[in-house]
Amino acid sequence: MNIFLGVYACEPNNGSEPEVGWQMVNEIAKAMPNDTIYAITKSNNKDIIEIEGYPSNVEFFYYAPPKWLTFWKKRSRGIRIYYYLWLIGAALYMKKQNIKFDIVHHVTFVNDWLPSFFHLLKTKENRFIWGPIGSHDPIENKFLGGNKRKNIERVRIFLQLFFRNIDVSFHVCKAKADCIIGINKNVRKKLNLHEDKLFIAEPAIGIKKSVLTETKNIEKDRNSFIIISVGRLLYIKNFKLTITSFSKFLKANPTITNAKLQIIGEGGDRHSLENLCVDLGIERYVEFTGNIPLHKVQEQFLKANLFLFPTLENAGFVTLEAMSNSLPVVAMKYGGPEQFVKNYVEKQLVSSKQSYDDIASDIAKRLELFYKDKTLAQKVGKQNRQDILDNFTWEAKAQKMKKIYMELLDEKA
Repeated sequence: MNIFLGVYACEPNNGSEPEVGWQMVNEIAKAMPNDTIYAITKSNNKDIIEIEGYPSNVEFFYYAPPKWLTFWKKRSRGIRIYYYLWLIGAALYMKKQNIKFDIVHHVTFVNDWLPSFFHLLKTKENRFIWGPIGSHDPIENKFLGGNKRKNIERVRIFLQLFFRNIDVSFHVCKAKADCIIGINKNVRKKLNLHEDKLFIAEPAIGIKKSVLTETKNIEKDRNSFIIISVGRLLYIKNFKLTITSFSKFLKANPTITNAKLQIIGEGGDRHSLENLCVDLGIERYVEFTGNIPLHKVQEQFLKANLFLFPTLENAGFVTLEAMSNSLPVVAMKYGGPEQFVKNYVEKQLVSSKQSYDDIASDIAKRLELFYKDKTLAQKVGKQNRQDILDNFTWEAKAQKMKKIYMELLDEKA
């Protein structure tokens, strides 16, 4: 068969969205060695992809819009416009290749409010799959703080509703999709899908099985309690709640002097977060590392005792990384963590349907629980790692995709 994968974001060793595209191409190719995988991505991914190498049954195409359109991408706010235009051009470019595809699969962006134009490659003989797609749910005001963030949130939700309801191309894409894969069950509701539309809920992200089976050599410091949190320092990552909860943990346990919160990442909120630590009187217990190389992040996971990340995202690749490193997770029962944490749920996740202060207090209690009960922490961490191995590897995800392909083609036959 000829399988087409649209992977706008596709880059090895870069994590997050580029990792979704890269791993899906490679693992689907390995799962289907007798079939040909045709993948198209951005032209500026070419050098690193060709250096890295990929399975012999993969053929990459690289596309860039005309240079006069690239000015959109020079500003981060224009990335969605550039992506929209790239999709149109890439779809038309692939039509000119005159390849007969059995499956047409849009993989990245993982976005459920902008259309895919790869439906232009759909014929009566093939099947079009849109997804995994998704977006962050509306964020409650209690997590936003000032008016600036509230206004940003209003604009974000408005744009999503605008494209889902006004953009004709979005409705065409939705109608032509033979199967829609959403990162969670909420996507079906957001897209207002008819009950007859084939919809599958499946998280977009995964972990390499080989990474999970590697031997871990770095030993933890038994005399310290290191809490790690990783991500861009933006409001949607909810680092303010991370720091507030850690502060409550320290104040409820004034004899604890060996605890440290390590925040890895950079972003526009760093200065305000550092000031918050000073205001709470806990600055000596909190370390901001800024951005560090991925292999250094991995080393810090191995040294840590717990992962604290009450994110407001519906994804969260970093949560999978923490769990794969046998760390207990403390987060909200929300979005990505709610999907990934399969066992010891009540010990790791707190309800987001409380007041802000109660959420912070509940998180602090769980930090105290894992600090005092090292045996429980090890047991929970070990189970988290096993759950990732059982449910969230890229290899397992590729097998699920293969099954979807086969079932759709059987229906066609």
